Amino acid sequence: MIKEMEMTVREKIKIVIKMNKIALAKLLIPFGIAGFIVAFLWLFFPEDFGKYVTVFGVYSFLPLVGPLSVVPTGLGLGIHPVPLVSFIIFMDAVLALFLVWNFDYAKKVPGIGELVERVERSGEEAIRKYKWAKRFGFIGVVLLVIFPLQWTGAGVGSIVGRLIGMPSLMTWLAVVTGTFIRSTILIYASWLFAFIVNLFL
Repeated sequence: MIKEMEMTVREKIKIVIKMNKIALAKLLIPFGIAGFIVAFLWLFFPEDFGKYVTVFGVYSFLPLVGPLSVVPTGLGLGIHPVPLVSFIIFMDAVLALFLVWNFDYAKKVPGIGELVERVERSGEEAIRKYKWAKRFGFIGVVLLVIFPLQWTGAGVGSIVGRLIGMPSLMTWLAVVTGTFIRSTILIYASWLFAFIVNLFL
């Protein structure tokens, strides 16, 4: 009986250790991916590195206009549309991956936790304000990312997907899909705007 209890306790301890390792991996993998891409751009595209840093800054630190102005900014800096859209999708994909994997755990991490809680509050507000997002599920999250209404976007879309009960993978795919569609629309809108302006100049 005692041996059986010892075996049960050991098995539970192994499971907890394994879960902690998985949780730690999920916390660190998005940062590792981001760090790898930064190093890759810095080493292999040093002449464009500053341009991508500017795109990242506009996208990340101007929450109200960043998602809408990042494509014209990138095109204005001379970044080709394909790598520009790829970079934007990458930024949202890493952010979404971090949030869907670490939704509860990240709130306990000093510094990061405050940001996650802020995004969570924005997600809860988005659900209250845009009730159709909950009703449409996957499509609703995609639309929140495509049309960044006030503070919505990839971060809030990720939280909304988790709050309405979508699986992590589906939430992540919805965010990536929405980012791809939004960026593509903005690319063609920018080209059309430039074409019209050139007609009248």
